[in-house]
Amino acid sequence: MERGQQAAPRPVQVDRELLIQLTQDLVRYPSVNPPGNERPVAEFLAGFMEDLGIEANVQHLTENRANVIGRIRGESQGHVVFTGHLDVVPPGGQEWQHPPFDAELIDGRIYGRGSCDMKGGVAAMVIAAAGLVRAGFRPKADVVIACTAGEEAGMMGALAMVEARILEGSRYLVVAEPSDLNVYIGEKGVLWLRIRALGRTAHGSMPWLGVNTVSYMARLIPELEAYPFPWQESALLGGPSSSVNVIQGGNKVNVVPDLCELEVDMRTVPGQDHQEMVRMVRSVAERVAGEYNAELRIEVGIDNDKPPIETDRSEALVEATVNSVTAVRRSAPEVGGVTFGTDAAYLSPGFNIPMVICGPGSPSLAHQPNEYVEVDQLVQATQIYADLAQRLLVES
Repeated sequence: MERGQQAAPRPVQVDRELLIQLTQDLVRYPSVNPPGNERPVAEFLAGFMEDLGIEANVQHLTENRANVIGRIRGESQGHVVFTGHLDVVPPGGQEWQHPPFDAELIDGRIYGRGSCDMKGGVAAMVIAAAGLVRAGFRPKADVVIACTAGEEAGMMGALAMVEARILEGSRYLVVAEPSDLNVYIGEKGVLWLRIRALGRTAHGSMPWLGVNTVSYMARLIPELEAYPFPWQESALLGGPSSSVNVIQGGNKVNVVPDLCELEVDMRTVPGQDHQEMVRMVRSVAERVAGEYNAELRIEVGIDNDKPPIETDRSEALVEATVNSVTAVRRSAPEVGGVTFGTDAAYLSPGFNIPMVICGPGSPSLAHQPNEYVEVDQLVQATQIYADLAQRLLVES
């Protein structure tokens, strides 16, 4: 080998059966958020990693909630962090053909809530690290497996990692969210607003004596949906979106409702100022209230506020990830952005590191009944992560 030339990553043997077992074991923990209850699965995963020779520590957050952090130690700074979350959304009200927490293996697919989003990705990260340990890989910096609580609602686990500086010294962030093993280098910002209207109750037979907040919200919704928030097209992420998704008001058919709440999900692109958007929403809400009834009181609060993120296409992490996927799958992946948010919203700016999203499973299956992940993609994801760790952390 010529001087300065980097050795090609060594293929790492993937224990397919252990990968299937770990994915099924993780799915069978019903860590539904809310409330989360990630502590049992975090403690299980910590023990599993330790049995495979991976250093593991549990970060306790509350009584039943926890993160888990695994490491293969290197000698210097510049760690590569593979991250995934341990919580899942509720199974929902639709009937499942395969019980959501049985983790059935059928025709090469593991079915269950969280199989795709994203316990399959977590399993692939862990088994990749185990393969590196077994192969005797000695990274120049740490290989970190960062598994979080609460990503599906508030990202409390990622925030706790930032506050505790657990990932200090890291250089790269790989998010194992489902991407069909494509490489996504940007994600839209998240702005969740809660609009609260307070009016006056009255008997349903005498509505003129009350101030009906449900009626007010019915007038406000089309105004919000049509409002021209300023934005510029993002080459990576396109345009923003806004969706009114929750409304709660009234308690009885013969009572004029004096309280109504609206929840709005806004996904933003670079250049949009969240605080200015909040001011715009407040202005619209107060204008409509004044037109409807001057006695109405309006409150606008922020439930979630995460900026959009874009990683430069020329960043070494992007090139390495594309090369790893191409080497494993024998074809170049799509490189783009996603409409949803991930823990990178805290971890990337929190540690000032670039991020990519690359994981097994189809994004379209996330939060759906009969969610599944293909075993072949799990194996490929494991090979990609092992290959990528070697590209980024040449042996010391």
